[in-house]
Amino acid sequence: MNSGVLWLELIVGIVVSVILLTIFIRAVNQGQFDDSKKHMDGLLFDSPDDLQDAINRENKAKELKEKKAQKLHNIK
Repeated sequence: MNSGVLWLELIVGIVVSVILLTIFIRAVNQGQFDDSKKHMDGLLFDSPDDLQDAINRENKAKELKEKKAQKLHNIK
């Protein structure tokens, strides 16, 4: 008798967990957790130096990607 109850609890727990995980993944994919206001406030309240540093980091990352792509292209 106890074994049957434990199996029932296990199955119900797994089903509920899968349902909740599915709901969470669906919400993330639909963008319900995106905070666009945070990004806009960040643009409004950042200092020009911070923005220039971010641009420099982005440009450096692009350059590194291009160099890596060129190296891979030269190897082939």
